[in-house]
Amino acid sequence: MLAISPDTVEETAGLQRKVAGVRLLADPELQVIDAYGVRHPNGLAATPGKRGIRRPLAIPTTFLIDADGVVRWIDQAEDYRVRSDAARVLGAIGPLLAGA
Repeated sequence: MLAISPDTVEETAGLQRKVAGVRLLADPELQVIDAYGVRHPNGLAATPGKRGIRRPLAIPTTFLIDADGVVRWIDQAEDYRVRSDAARVLGAIGPLLAGA
């Protein structure tokens, strides 16, 4: 499992300690986020330690991607503060594994 964050490497390292079992990728330039088309069109977040400076947000999105790189399932939130529900993701994984 991999999570991609628009945070810097330093900020992501701090998050990594809090999220067991998930590798975090820092994407402060939004290259991966833009490649998947999940940059929030209007969302801006405060930049830690830099008062008044805002940076773009990603739309919280969960992708299930197979070993060949094919996107098999997508769950996307409308509210940037909401993440995919674990039960919903697990419910999508089961049928995909059964069909493998």
